[in-house]
Amino acid sequence: MNSFRLPDNGASTSAKVRLVLTRLSSSWYLGLYLLSLVIILWVASSFLVNKIFADDLYRKPFLITYINTGVFIFYLLPILFNRNGDRSISSVINKKKQLPLNETLKLSMNFCILWFLANLTMNASLSYTSVASQTILTSTSSFFTLLMGYVSRLETVNSTKVLALILSFTCIIIVTKVDSETEEDDISIKNNVSYKSVFGDFLALISTFIYSIYTILLKKKVKVESKLNMKLFLGFVGFFNLILLWPSILILNYFNLEKFEMPSNLFIWKILIVNCFISFIADFCWAKAILLTSPLTVTVGLTLTIPLAVIGDVIFNDKKISFIYGLCAVLICVAFIIINQSESDEEQIIESGEETEQLI
Repeated sequence: MNSFRLPDNGASTSAKVRLVLTRLSSSWYLGLYLLSLVIILWVASSFLVNKIFADDLYRKPFLITYINTGVFIFYLLPILFNRNGDRSISSVINKKKQLPLNETLKLSMNFCILWFLANLTMNASLSYTSVASQTILTSTSSFFTLLMGYVSRLETVNSTKVLALILSFTCIIIVTKVDSETEEDDISIKNNVSYKSVFGDFLALISTFIYSIYTILLKKKVKVESKLNMKLFLGFVGFFNLILLWPSILILNYFNLEKFEMPSNLFIWKILIVNCFISFIADFCWAKAILLTSPLTVTVGLTLTIPLAVIGDVIFNDKKISFIYGLCAVLICVAFIIINQSESDEEQIIESGEETEQLI
């Protein structure tokens, strides 16, 4: 006689939870991989833009930001050229159970304005303040992101995160202090002790604040990476950027705030084209990384551009670095590792709890 055995629900639930955690871990590592690409590409971009601004070859922060954001429209081309049958925009979204088209359009429009303002104020700040001041103020985005994430119930605040952020911020101040001392003969840095410097610092701080807003907004609205068609989203960001903001170019030109001029030589054209390509790839990876990990992880992770820039200076500019400079660069990496581990552990606890509730 065969005995009837009830299914072991406990074992089944445990197995499913482990499967969820495995998938979460894989997604998190993918997010970190994309973040590493963003860091490398953004450092490369900063070297290119700094070359244009430092030598005063093409100081057009608004136009450069407009072009860099406008290139996102190319993400729409594959979709628009394949709108037959189930390849239409709506059917692609419905098939994958992603954010509806009208919601994607709304998110893209909101994101477009915030994204453009953040990048514009950041680029413009370089015309008024030193790179050292801008770097310090930009690093405060970690605190803004943690605060806004806590208010939005996307982040939790604990002593580990706060101490890691303080460690990172302190090291950034030391690194930029060393930088400013080695460049004290630079005329632009000497002349920045004025109201223009204060205005530049204000622009950098505004950019940092806006960055934190749209980072939290993206995660709050979407939450899960698979629910957003990223190419469609960024494509419409580029579309709205080109349609809504072109009158500003005429206004700036009319009032002589930023004269509309084409690059004067092939060298500048090459830098602008390469920078557009970098923006096209890096910003896609950045948005993906936020949804695959967390806003705080990505924000703190971007401070790793500083250690990478140090390596770049050593390799390409033959720059000599002091022990304290190198130590701070290492500690910035340590702070990121601590934040990442804390965020990853919290995400796994939340996901496993939600999965257990659904199974029960």
